[in-house]
Amino acid sequence: MEANDKNDIRAFAVDAGTQRVLTEALTGRGAQVQRGDIGTAIKTLAAETSPRLIFVDLDGSEFPAGRIHELAGVCELGTLVVAISSNDTARFTRELLAYGVSDYLPKPVSVSDVHDAVATALKNDDTPARLYAGRVVAFASCGGSGATTLAAIMARTAAGQGSYVSVLDLERTSGALPLMLDVEPARGLDELLEVAATDEPNTDLIDGVQTAASPRISVYGYRAGDSLPPQPKADALQWLTEQLANRSHLVIVDGATDTDTLFALFENADERVLVFEPTLVSLNRAVHRLALLGKERRVTLVESHTRVRKSALAADEISYALAGRKPDVTVPFEPALPASTNQGWPERSLSKKYRQALNDLISGLTRQVVSLAGEEQGAGNS
Repeated sequence: MEANDKNDIRAFAVDAGTQRVLTEALTGRGAQVQRGDIGTAIKTLAAETSPRLIFVDLDGSEFPAGRIHELAGVCELGTLVVAISSNDTARFTRELLAYGVSDYLPKPVSVSDVHDAVATALKNDDTPARLYAGRVVAFASCGGSGATTLAAIMARTAAGQGSYVSVLDLERTSGALPLMLDVEPARGLDELLEVAATDEPNTDLIDGVQTAASPRISVYGYRAGDSLPPQPKADALQWLTEQLANRSHLVIVDGATDTDTLFALFENADERVLVFEPTLVSLNRAVHRLALLGKERRVTLVESHTRVRKSALAADEISYALAGRKPDVTVPFEPALPASTNQGWPERSLSKKYRQALNDLISGLTRQVVSLAGEEQGAGNS
């Protein structure tokens, strides 16, 4: 998502003196200044739309660079951050700048320091430094293995933790991912991809084919019509995923059923997820796709139990078929899930084992670790 057009500023100060200076310096700019450390900033901004500029006080933080990384994970791309701290060493300053902060002010800060930081940041705001590089996670299903459900859960969970998520469903007949997120895709994705195949279109056109599933989830997919949309070209698909990665922290792609589209997607994705269920047909498809992808492309292999246990192959049979490779994540059977997803997003709680498996998958695919295992509420409340 793009940075806001308004000139809004938020500031967080650990001590009263810094709060007083920030309040005086930012008077008349419509800024909100409050007491709190970077943890307060992360918690606050995870639940709000990001301002254009943030002042954050790093005093009291044991790992300030890591906390800046967490702050980036809940802010829109293009948000500018000015860090404040009592540590004025050159090494500390370089480390913060390397993590994408716009400026650094050592304490004690003055009103003129703050004025200069605001002027510098907003002067350069036409081409803001990005705090977070969006990651493209591509899902592939091996025949009814629950990949779309996992993709929807990942989108909901990441958004619930404050990340901005773009969801792209490439199923050209009846994509299920938008429906699982309780929206219908907008018209025009096929036309946009056709234009992108021959020329680089205006990026503003992406807004016209976007549907908001929540303030932090944007959905893109094919609208049902009288004819089948054409298969997207590899260059057009790469252009779109790159543009979405510039707008969000996480790009989740599902529904690529034809081989050419799937491999074009997997070629440029940051993470590739191959989901199979422990049945002979699904496992054969997984083995075939792994062979086509080759060993040079790293793939996260997910064993998803979508049926009752008695229908599954034994662990040694699965290991034999995969030439000794074990699944990276095993998602257990969750009896409450299928009936719930038929009526939209599941509202009932998911089992602890199921949530632990999802946590293992999500934390392995995203930079920011998202914890589900310790939560008592269901994924539908995330």
